[in-house]
Amino acid sequence: MRSALRCLVPAVLLAGLACQPRVATPVVYGPWVEGLTLAFADPSQSQRLEDRMQVRVAHSTMALSGPGLVKLDVSSSRSHLTVLVSHHDGGLDLVEESGRILARLLPANFPDTPRWVDRGTEFTMVGRAAWDGATLLPATSDPIGIWVEAKPQQGPKRRTLYLPNLGEVETREERNGSWVAVNRLVSYGFTDLPAFKRP
Repeated sequence: MRSALRCLVPAVLLAGLACQPRVATPVVYGPWVEGLTLAFADPSQSQRLEDRMQVRVAHSTMALSGPGLVKLDVSSSRSHLTVLVSHHDGGLDLVEESGRILARLLPANFPDTPRWVDRGTEFTMVGRAAWDGATLLPATSDPIGIWVEAKPQQGPKRRTLYLPNLGEVETREERNGSWVAVNRLVSYGFTDLPAFKRP
């Protein structure tokens, strides 16, 4: 009898642990893997190579399972800047090095938070959709994203499609009753940092 009880107690404990509710890991709606390089173009304008914008993950202090900071190098033929984004609980903020929030791109608990306001712009989650440009992504990428509509106090409305682990892949602007693509992911890959020689 005692040997049967010895076997039964661990089995009951393991069964109890297996039945515990699991906390879902928030989806990261932005690029965060170091070296990931994304190129964007405006389909409504000329498709010249020099008009493209490149976003590269320069540094990341996060893992897929938790919050953290990501440094992005954003460059074109005419400009270069470095931005910091903070990922937390599904949200995405543009921040300063001090941590001060400059803009809230996605709120915490996104997409469970369907509406929010940031600096006078109203944001609304429109719904889920498969991105028609997903053929340029690896087969392991999730092609299902979430459209978010931004309604500023002045200017046209915009809709942006966010994909998991990539963030924005397409943005459309309302023009004369139609939605026109003004920013679209056209290239996906990885690049290494240049090697600097010490004097």
